[in-house]
Amino acid sequence: AYMVLARFSKHFNIISSRSLSTVNQEVGLIHVEKQFEAIEPKKRDKDAFMAAIATFKEKRGRTHVEFINTALKYVKDYGVHKDLETYKSLLDVFPKGKMIPQTVFQKVFLHYPQQQNCAVKVLDEMEWHGVQPDKEIHDIVVNAFGEWNFATKKVKRMLYWMPKLKHSNKYLDRRSVEGRSLTPSELAGIALKMMNRDPATSISLLKFSDSSDPEDKWLATAQSPAQQRLLSELPPGEEVFVDSGLVYVHDNKVPFISLTGSTKLKPLDEFKKEEMDDDYTNWFEDWKRQRIEAKRSYFLFVSENLFISKITKQFLRWELSFKMTIPLHYGGLINFKNQIQV
Repeated sequence: AYMVLARFSKHFNIISSRSLSTVNQEVGLIHVEKQFEAIEPKKRDKDAFMAAIATFKEKRGRTHVEFINTALKYVKDYGVHKDLETYKSLLDVFPKGKMIPQTVFQKVFLHYPQQQNCAVKVLDEMEWHGVQPDKEIHDIVVNAFGEWNFATKKVKRMLYWMPKLKHSNKYLDRRSVEGRSLTPSELAGIALKMMNRDPATSISLLKFSDSSDPEDKWLATAQSPAQQRLLSELPPGEEVFVDSGLVYVHDNKVPFISLTGSTKLKPLDEFKKEEMDDDYTNWFEDWKRQRIEAKRSYFLFVSENLFISKITKQFLRWELSFKMTIPLHYGGLINFKNQIQV
């Protein structure tokens, strides 16, 4: 009967303790959604997103997990999915010190699992968009969840691996793209360098108007010497197909077209073929003989060095004994001369 009354209370506004708590939770969730949706798409920027976070921090409610999960849905709409300060503000929403494990059982088991999973979602969003964390991000997570928790281990792994894998793409230099506002023609040039790995490839830009407006029509082309040779020797009337596609330059989509066709030319000799003239029928006997000769030469070298070292030691002994006897003989000669003079 109580469940029936609670169900009818949503429709007829019959207040009860259980229905009031559920209504308050739904209102709080709807309020968080409306807080981001109420802003017009033209005014959605970093300042509006940070203002929403500051408003929630002032209230300091218990629904910080719901707020962060909702905020992660709108990071792309507000254009802050690559901003490090935004992720710092989101992680700073978690209360400090309360969720740090104190006992052994709390350290063994996952302490505050919903909060830690929410923090891992924020870190996964950073990793997906290529945002590298810093020491401040690490300190924020440590102050919220402790030193060696599930979320803290995630930050430590990101701090270790992301700097190592940042420049792992050998086809693209990220320094030429990150933090720069590039025109579509510049992005096309970078994309052509990525797709054409021949160092002798010539890249040219053809504009259909003299204005400097980037929205005007233009065409960027790239041809290697081998491609130019194939086009020049292509027989007349031969079919050439035009294929289209998309290539990503760090987050930007660049459309391209390519010409493909069949050719009757022989494949180009890009690599030299090494001809092996050696006979490997008796390779084991040759290897055994070379090994014996190597051992013999090593023993001869060691014995010669030992003989030379013995001779050197004997020579040093003779030299030392000779230097010690010179003063005695020299003094005896002086005494003999003095006796003759007297």
